[in-house]
Amino acid sequence: MKQGILLFCFDTEHTKYHKILERCVGLIKKNLKLEITVVTNFQTYQKLKPLGFINYKFIEPEIGNTKQGKPWNNVDRHMAYELSPYDKTLVMDIDYFCYSDNLLQLFDTNYNFLVPDKAFDLSDRNSFDHRRFSMIPMVWATVLYFKKNKEVEQIFKMVKYVKDWYPYFTDLYRIQSRNFRNDYAFAIALQQLKGFIGYDKFPFALSTLPPDCEILELGDSGVKWKWNNKVNHIVAQDVHVLNKEIPHE
Repeated sequence: MKQGILLFCFDTEHTKYHKILERCVGLIKKNLKLEITVVTNFQTYQKLKPLGFINYKFIEPEIGNTKQGKPWNNVDRHMAYELSPYDKTLVMDIDYFCYSDNLLQLFDTNYNFLVPDKAFDLSDRNSFDHRRFSMIPMVWATVLYFKKNKEVEQIFKMVKYVKDWYPYFTDLYRIQSRNFRNDYAFAIALQQLKGFIGYDKFPFALSTLPPDCEILELGDSGVKWKWNNKVNHIVAQDVHVLNKEIPHE
């Protein structure tokens, strides 16, 4: 069965996401060695340096969503099922950096769909406990694994439905944040389809650096960051970096 990684990347006037993509792709090629497909638009594609053999699919992102007052083109994740050319797919945020081959174990499972439901705060503040912000447990759509079949297709169709009626669902589940988040959209879709039966989750939490951690170095083997006047370094471990100022460091 064909397997690979699907990435979404769209530059905005404030953030050079193509620079983050370049680092992400390099680490995937080094540590996962899987085929890569990038979903982007032509304006972003023109800025990319040569990345070797990469598949590209061009769409115009749905606009209008914001994060902290800045454009946030994250609304098209529901299209991953139809855009993926693979039988088994890993969908990843481009700010998730693979410093190991740990994600490869997901391809050897019998699960149809897997999503993380926990994130580990590398600054040791436990800042990712979102239970007080909604009536539904949030998942982390940072990384998704799925096989192509009818069951999974229904999940992505439901995510699109949730996206189209997002204000209704934020009221229903009393979600404080009103800007669209894939994390809540997938959590709601899975709850709507699975109810109290539950859904399959990653066997580990996503190691994550909060947005106020200053990134000092994104190396070939790890990340160096500073928070609260302390410098820390992590090696040989995948990490989700929420500081979008990476391209400017």
